Amino acid sequence: MKTFKVFKNSNGDLKAVKNGFAWLAIPFFPWWFLYRKLWMIFASYILILLILASIDYELYGELGFFNFSTANNLQIFIFIAEIIILTLPGFKGNEWTMVNLKKRGYTFTYSIQASSRKSAIELAKNKNIV
Repeated sequence: MKTFKVFKNSNGDLKAVKNGFAWLAIPFFPWWFLYRKLWMIFASYILILLILASIDYELYGELGFFNFSTANNLQIFIFIAEIIILTLPGFKGNEWTMVNLKKRGYTFTYSIQASSRKSAIELAKNKNIV
């Protein structure tokens, strides 16, 4: 069972956001941002990806790649920074979603344990929690 935070807007629409790591944000993060309506974060990440790609191009050339055995300190630092930047959506994605829902007029109503987001919303509806 996972813990979900249930949000409600003035129209009675419910949204549930899982607490914890956002696993789908890592492999699909550009599309995940769009699905969650996180437009500014999406635009920021696209800009960051372009900057990282240009840095990688300058460091390794057109066909180059990162190699730990021949990397200097700058290359190792940039590699670690890239890993942190690319995994950040997994750690902060659900929190960003909750902040976005609050900005869009949703209010936090209840935390509930459920197996999925859909079942969390159904439980909240059926038990008249919200």
